[in-house]
Formats: sequence, structure tokens, C-alpha cells
Amino acid sequence: INYKGYIGQFDFDETKNIFYGSVTNTHDLIIFHGKSIKETQEAFQDAIDKHLEWCKKYGKDPEKPFSLE
Repeated sequence: INYKGYIGQFDFDETKNIFYGSVTNTHDLIIFHGKSIKETQEAFQDAIDKHLEWCKKYGKDPEKPFSLE
């Protein structure tokens, strides 16, 4: 999944019945999870927005997403 240049990848945990994932094209640790694909996509976008807000609040330049090619 893509949002603002960031790429998220997620898997499904059958034992917990939940989707979980992380952003794959940055060295910053950005994780997310949800109970449905739609909820997981929304959590991914929310995680990116919160990460960017945190960086702005604390004066940190967020690492730009890099190409996986």
C-alpha cells in the first residue's frame, strides 16, 4: 500500500486474527495494524501522518521514502 510516497507491507496473523505491518521504504520504524484490510489501510495512513506530525513537533526532518527498485 502507498501513502505520501511511503510503502507499507502487511501480513495476517491467524492466531490473533489481525493484520500487522510496517513501512518498508524508510529506516524510521513505522508500524501499524488492523482487524480488516480497510482498517489496516487507515491505520497505515494514520501512522504516516502521526510520524510526520511527531517529526515536525520535535524539529526532526523525517527520512524521505526511498525507492525499493
